[in-house]
This record gives sequence, structure tokens and C-alpha cells, in this order.
Amino acid sequence: MAGQFKLKNKFKLSDLKDTDVIPESDFATVTPDGYFVQLEYKQVEESKKPKYDVKPGIWSIQKTMAGMHLQETSYVSDKILKEFVNTKAVVERILAFFNKIDVYKEFGIEVPKRGGLAYGPAGSGKSTIIAEVSKELTRTNDTAVIIWPTDKYEAYEIKDFIQTFDYKGVSKLIFVVEDIGGIEMDQVRMKSDSSLLSLLDNQEKTFKIATYIIATTNFPEALMANLTNRPGRFDDKFEVGYPPASARVELLKFFSKNRATDAQLELIQRKEYNEFNPAHIKEAFIRSAIYDKSLEDVLRDMKAEIDLYKKAFTKSKTGGFGLTGRDE
Repeated sequence: MAGQFKLKNKFKLSDLKDTDVIPESDFATVTPDGYFVQLEYKQVEESKKPKYDVKPGIWSIQKTMAGMHLQETSYVSDKILKEFVNTKAVVERILAFFNKIDVYKEFGIEVPKRGGLAYGPAGSGKSTIIAEVSKELTRTNDTAVIIWPTDKYEAYEIKDFIQTFDYKGVSKLIFVVEDIGGIEMDQVRMKSDSSLLSLLDNQEKTFKIATYIIATTNFPEALMANLTNRPGRFDDKFEVGYPPASARVELLKFFSKNRATDAQLELIQRKEYNEFNPAHIKEAFIRSAIYDKSLEDVLRDMKAEIDLYKKAFTKSKTGGFGLTGRDE
């Protein structure tokens, strides 16, 4: 309940008589133009926020002139990457949470909530994990997956919007926080926004049903420790690394339609290609065709590019020349 002062009485001082009785009030004052003014405090019921119906399915948060809303969405299956990322482990963790929410209630936690962080380099399969997890968990038709594009909307906006949710046939919520550390940060420590921490901690009871928050980041080292290394915010950690040598061989076979030579398959297994993800291997075949170069030469060129890119960033951080070629 909120409150406000309202005018109770207003008298001109010159009209008051010694015998006049003035009733009590919560506040009184004399105005410069000679009036005696009394105010009283009254509580006013706050206007309730309109409810927003949330139904089972996969939804992305969008914003228009009319305000925030949910846009139904879907994920395109990546038949290649899904074979090389361990979505099963993530699904099992989330299902274990939803199947044991009574444990939380035994500890006096009214609305069970848990968080997981999928981290690793760009192109390693984090988005594929989210896609497969979302599709798997929405099969029961009692789960809503809500996707928050962090590059578009601030935490306080999202928190206010979620507080209006009225769940229709939904008993489980998966809240996806995409790129929580930014899309390109080069190891800069991220400031922990108070609204974000409040949202993750559910301090204002933003989440009203059992919720699993799963976030992705390319830069786990850039996030503040109080954001990631604290139980209750991100309890589960999922490392999504580069594909091992055996997986790179299979990827090479796939993109070459099983026409890769033994020499090429041997080459891709070497340790210098440990940081090649599926996108790198696919690009190698495209470059080979476009520039009419051998696959071996293209792979070596791409490895040199990666090394040069890292070297440029290292120089920029130590006061040398950065990627722009200007002294930083």
C-alpha cells in the first residue's frame, strides 16, 4: 500500500476567531498569503500490474512500442554439432532439479530455483546445448522456455516483465540468459549489475514457479566471481570446449562427404588444430573451393590467422599495437 497527503482544511487566518475549534490533522502549515492549511495522510491501493499469460513452449522476449511481450520461437537443429556436445549431461542435471523440488521446500524455499552456466569459446556448441535442452524439456507440455537476449534488454526491464507473468498450464520454467558476459569483451571484468543479481537471487520473488536459469558465456574469466562462483546463482557449471581430435576427424569426413584423404584426416588431428571448432573446419572447405587452394594449405593459413589474432590482442593489452594498427 502506498499513501499520499490530501487537503483537509484551509482557513484564512484573518477569518479565524479565538473561539474557533480546529480539528487535528496529520500536517499543518501557514502559507505566505495568510492561509492556515491542514493535510491528512491517506493510503491509496497501488494499481496492479496487468498480467501476462505464459503458456508452454519456447518464447523469446521482445519489445515494441506497446511494451514487452513474448514471441513464440523455435530452434533449428544443428545435426553436426549436436553429435559433439554433451547435451545429455545438461538435461539430466535440469531434470534432477525439477524431479527433486520437494528437497528445496524441505529447506523452507518456497519457490525452488537453480542456475547453470554453459561456458566455452565461440562456436563450441553452447547454443546447440540450449536448443537441444529446450526441445527436450518442452516435450512434456508443462514447461515454458523464456529466452532473454542480453544485448537488447537490461536486467531491470526483464525483472519487471517477468513479475507480470501468469502461468497457464506451466509448472516448470527454463529461463535462458544468452551471452551473459557480452559478445566480445577480451577479458574485461564484467560489472555485476544490481538488477541482474536481484533477478538471479530471486530477491523480489520475480520467479513464482520452479525455475532453472541457464546462461551462456564466451568469457567465464571476465565475469565477476560474485556472479558465477556463488551457490544460488550458478550452481551447475558446464564446460563446452573445442572438439577433440577424434571429433575433428568426423567433422572433416562430414564436410568432405567422406572424400577427405588419409593425409588430411591425419593433419586435422595434430595439436596445432586443437582450437579449431566445427565452424573453422567448414570454413576451410569453403575457402579451398573459393580460392582454389588445397585443404592442407587453407588449414595452415587459418591456423596462422588465429595465432596472429591472438598476438594482436596480446600487444594491445601490453601497450603495443592493437587490431586497429594504432598505438593504444
